[in-house]
Amino acid sequence: MGVIVYKCINCGGPLAFKAESQNWTCDYCMSKFSEQDVRNFIHNEQSVTEASASSNTLQEQDQEFHEKAMGYSCESCGAEIVTDETTVATFCYYCHNPTIIPRRLEGEYRPEKVIPFKFNRDKATEIFKAWCKKKPLLSKKFTSTSELEKLSGIYVPFWLFDCQSNGEVSGEATIVRSYTSGDTRYTETKYYHILREGKAIFQDVPADGSKKMDDELMSILEPYDYKDLTDFSMSYLSGFLAEKYDMDQNDVYNRVSKIIRNNMTSLLRDTIQGYSSVTVSSSDIKLKQVEATYVLLPVWMFTYQFNGKTYMFAMNGQTGKISGKLPISAGRAASWFGAISASTFVMLMIGGQFLW
Repeated sequence: MGVIVYKCINCGGPLAFKAESQNWTCDYCMSKFSEQDVRNFIHNEQSVTEASASSNTLQEQDQEFHEKAMGYSCESCGAEIVTDETTVATFCYYCHNPTIIPRRLEGEYRPEKVIPFKFNRDKATEIFKAWCKKKPLLSKKFTSTSELEKLSGIYVPFWLFDCQSNGEVSGEATIVRSYTSGDTRYTETKYYHILREGKAIFQDVPADGSKKMDDELMSILEPYDYKDLTDFSMSYLSGFLAEKYDMDQNDVYNRVSKIIRNNMTSLLRDTIQGYSSVTVSSSDIKLKQVEATYVLLPVWMFTYQFNGKTYMFAMNGQTGKISGKLPISAGRAASWFGAISASTFVMLMIGGQFLW
């Protein structure tokens, strides 16, 4: 089954999206092209092959994604990714299984928007190594060249929610005043019933749409700057991996609504000022005009198997923010704590505080 390849107009070589320059580059003749150039290439190619010019409508883009995208399914863990011909999928980024079976993707999984990668693999590796240097108990093998070759740029499926929120909170508050009269110290406590009502608009509240992704890991990578969202094009996938969602907006709505309700409650709670203590006993938050947008967000992913466990590292492909649970080397831990103990012993001897 064929997949989409964007070709250089000068030499016919494949084009790959370059995060560092935000353009498309041919690695054969080093020609560089803008997004508009790529769109023009697509339009012109369609005109020649179809013998008639066609407008770049949303319907045609959906058909392009349906017919030309390629899906891969890992036999080991079942993870699904979507990519084009320029990406070499040599391992599953979840379990490292090299066996991959291609299959067609459904056009309904075409995203509306995408934030392109902002830095390339070399920069991601540099950031990762700098982060690891601050972890003294980390195994040295974790940052070896062979392991870092598994660092993959992946477009992760997300749902961005917009909504309006109406809410109210109620509870009890106190004002405590102490004063002295004569030889007696008095404490006066006044009790109040409090009520706050308000409205708020929430925009771009994210929730990842992948069952395989760790929700906590993805939430730590936030926030993204959604000003960089651009209309989706398959050309942004060139040179990267991408996963389709397996949780639709209804599946993630409870997670998102809880976030919005908690934030709305906090906003109302923060308006209660001037009291010695405040206890919120009830809240009623209603959401309306809820809309969800399906987008792809850039993530540099790295998984590492250590002592029978799989550790996942993730980096925001736009901001460089890092999250992950890292393996601890028992040998380095022993050496590190030994060094700490030795240093403490020397300091105590110098200070004359060591007791025999």
